[in-house]
Amino acid sequence: MVLLAGCGSSEVKPLAPTSIAYPTWYTQPQSANVSQLVGAGEGETRDEAIQAALVDLLSQLSIEVAASFDTRLSVHKQDFESVERVSEKRIQASVANTEIRNYQLKHIKRLAYDKTVALVTASRAQLFSDIKTQFDQDLALLKSQQKQQVIERLLATYVFYGQHQAQVDDLAQRLKVLQALDAHFDGVSASRYLQGFIEKAMQLKHQLVIEVQADAGSEKFVPLVENALSQAGFKVQKSPLPTGYNGAGQNSILYLNTDVAVSEAYGFKIIRVNLRNRVMSDDQQLGGETWTFKGQALVKEENAMDLAMQRVAQKAKSQIEEHGINHFLGVNLVW
Repeated sequence: MVLLAGCGSSEVKPLAPTSIAYPTWYTQPQSANVSQLVGAGEGETRDEAIQAALVDLLSQLSIEVAASFDTRLSVHKQDFESVERVSEKRIQASVANTEIRNYQLKHIKRLAYDKTVALVTASRAQLFSDIKTQFDQDLALLKSQQKQQVIERLLATYVFYGQHQAQVDDLAQRLKVLQALDAHFDGVSASRYLQGFIEKAMQLKHQLVIEVQADAGSEKFVPLVENALSQAGFKVQKSPLPTGYNGAGQNSILYLNTDVAVSEAYGFKIIRVNLRNRVMSDDQQLGGETWTFKGQALVKEENAMDLAMQRVAQKAKSQIEEHGINHFLGVNLVW
């Protein structure tokens, strides 16, 4: 299997002849038609030339999505050596992740030590069949996984939807490829399902209320977490950490608790805080992290303890701002 990743905006086109005599089939390749796609490409090696030709072939789908993007092209052929190459190509986003299992190498010619050109073709009907078979399998699996979600575990269900957003985007892209390959293909039902999946995720987010429960030592960290979650569009409420907390039996709750060690050295009051968070959806733990922060203040300063704790809180704030709330909590809530 060959994986090709690329980004950028330069076109992959046959170069104009200079001192090298390019074959006519490369400089004036045959046009794509209703039954086949055609691509011409150039590379330093045989494999690279064929990959470039396959990317050019996919661009013939002419799906109008104006964006540069990272393209991953999977190519399956028994006698094709696996390589990985970076190629620059402004190609329509909906052909990302397209898989070609069957193609025909019509021409290939080595023009110089580091220059090879190739011409490939692929049957539209065969490409459509291959993509649709995998599309149907992946869509059925997603529907099955969705049915297994327990709606009462609101936060867990929301996280499930978030974890599958990239897959939904990929399916939507493949659906556009299918529609481009066959104008008579009816993708309305699949399109409605994928759109409904995205809308359901947004509905869950609006329904969610994340309760932040904290012990006395964690009070200074609560506003930091609440602010980060609120900025991400979540509803948040705060309550004290219940006595005998064991992290279970509640829904959509973020628990914060701390261990604080205080010492003095060289005229400084030093505080070391172990901050633990646990993200729960009913009795299911979705995430959690433990962070250690240190703050200090001069012993002679008034309210040295409070000043040191404020500096600890500032470090926690910087941690959230630099790496994001997902990293801080150990679960992907923001996507």
